[in-house]
Amino acid sequence: MLRSCSQKLSQIIISELGYEKYDKEILEYGFEIMLGMTFKFFSILTVSLVLHTLPETMLSLFAFASIRNFAGGAHLKTYASCYATGVCMFALNGLIIKYISFDTNHLIIVSDIFFIISLFITLKWVPAGTEKKVVSDLCTRQKLKGITIIILGVLFILTHMFYFIGNYNLLKAIFFGVLEGMLFVTPLGYKILRISYH
Repeated sequence: MLRSCSQKLSQIIISELGYEKYDKEILEYGFEIMLGMTFKFFSILTVSLVLHTLPETMLSLFAFASIRNFAGGAHLKTYASCYATGVCMFALNGLIIKYISFDTNHLIIVSDIFFIISLFITLKWVPAGTEKKVVSDLCTRQKLKGITIIILGVLFILTHMFYFIGNYNLLKAIFFGVLEGMLFVTPLGYKILRISYH
């Protein structure tokens, strides 16, 4: 379905808008990625509305995506497996965050410790590549490390802000998003998904 839609959209771009110079396969791939991400986002949004976990799920997704965009990490080989895993993971995040209680003092300590660990993960493994894309340029790698560290800093500040105002669910949401985002950067994350590390 996604491939069919992407083929139709690329055909419109090439024939009706007069962009013959663009490679049809590149356009199709771009549209397929865009449509896939959009469909997955709205699926996660819909599930979170049904489960009444919208703020928790969306903030968890935001934290995860913020890191993922620059840090990279393991990718499943097919869209279907990526879609199913993503929707299930964030649905589960929302349920755990909303309905399972944690000692808040212990939670903020564990969160702080993991943010420190995340800095070491960033310095050692970011950006983490895939079979199709490996960032080898040293300057680009350093830039992506720097951006990831800045994002971690912003998320760290947000966790403490939510802690001090007493919104512990949103604190947990950021923690889960960061935990999963950084996990799939490490060799362990690749191993869990049965993907070769790059």
